[in-house]
Amino acid sequence: MSKFHGQLDDTSEPGAAGSSDHPGSMALSLEGMPVEQRGQQWSELSPEMRAEVLPHLHDGVKTALLNDMDAAEIFETASKLAVGDVAEVIELVDEEVAQDIVDSLSDRQQQRLQQTLEYGTEQAGRLLDYTAIALHPSRRVSQVLAHIKQHGLPVFTDKIILVDNSKQYQGAVSLSTLLQAGIDEKVSALAKIEQLDIVNPSMPIQELTRLFRQNNYVSLPVVNDDGIFLGRITLDDAIDLLQGEADHQLMGLAGLDESEDLFAPVINSSARRAVWLGINLLTALLASWVIGIFEDTIQKVVALAVLMPIVASMGGIAGSQTLTIAIRGLALGQINDKNQLLLLRKELLVGLCNGMLWALGVAVIAYLWFRDPTLCLVLAAAVFVNLIAAAFAGLLIPLALERLKIDPALAGSVVLTTVTDLVGFAVFLGLGTIWLLN
Repeated sequence: MSKFHGQLDDTSEPGAAGSSDHPGSMALSLEGMPVEQRGQQWSELSPEMRAEVLPHLHDGVKTALLNDMDAAEIFETASKLAVGDVAEVIELVDEEVAQDIVDSLSDRQQQRLQQTLEYGTEQAGRLLDYTAIALHPSRRVSQVLAHIKQHGLPVFTDKIILVDNSKQYQGAVSLSTLLQAGIDEKVSALAKIEQLDIVNPSMPIQELTRLFRQNNYVSLPVVNDDGIFLGRITLDDAIDLLQGEADHQLMGLAGLDESEDLFAPVINSSARRAVWLGINLLTALLASWVIGIFEDTIQKVVALAVLMPIVASMGGIAGSQTLTIAIRGLALGQINDKNQLLLLRKELLVGLCNGMLWALGVAVIAYLWFRDPTLCLVLAAAVFVNLIAAAFAGLLIPLALERLKIDPALAGSVVLTTVTDLVGFAVFLGLGTIWLLN
């Protein structure tokens, strides 16, 4: 969550966007500080400012700061958070402290917190914002305007939600429509249900971000299966989610966690990275085993050892290009069962074109280097085959991992590197054995 409100009722305004003391800017500054300096800066912030900044921090930094705070400091800071942000905090602190925080809330706040915690971190219900203006459809425009004047306009409000006496969702009226209507008109006559998407609280986060991305929404109403209006999702949370998706894809390609603290303890960072280094070692040993099969060939034709990295590197880069496109397409929901074969055909054609182009290119280089036409042919054939295999694997690997419920961004590059190395070495050395030694 990224609400900048000063009360659990979510009523205060955020800082000015882009200012150096804006909570988001302060969070970025803290994340870029060494641990000791960060702790000093954090200790100098007031509880109110901590409550503003905390929701903007990555989980790794947030957890580290909470672990360094005593129970009284956590309690004081949490008491000033929005309900959704309290849900995040109580999952990061000791059970006893978490229970004290919950006990300090009003009955209404506890009910909202319990409702938020009913949903997983990957569901839209976890982002519920309760600050929407929800009024009965029998109200007239003049009454709605009077309500806004008296109670204020919550941040990111672009529409008025209409609900009946049992909180059943009846539609929404945009502020622009409201301001252009006659003051005696009933808002029910202005409501639009069909033209506005609504969010089910169990909707996956990925689908939610797609809605905001495709339609440029400022906010969306959240309605449960019974038609009851629960709250809303706002643009600031959607932006945070989109940034999180981008971070995840970028860091995942290196086998890293996007929430990792930049200045996390050396032992912790080493342990996380050691896992993927170990996996990479296993794949490298597998590639070395394939090379070892052709040991006699390499000893007789030393030029093969010189040129092997070219084959593996070309395949790896080509595969990474396709892999990146596939992971992005899956994240955006652009790839589905209907277009997978078409996309595979397109990527194979790209691989075919680049395979012919660069097979010729490396063959010329190899000839100028070694003056051996057969060696040039072996290298060209291996590069051509590996680029085709890279295009094929670069698309099918993330699709397969997605079906197996394995994160393609995290595991795709490791699997792809293994495939392109094995195919490249096997084809290159195999053809070298056949054509150069026979």
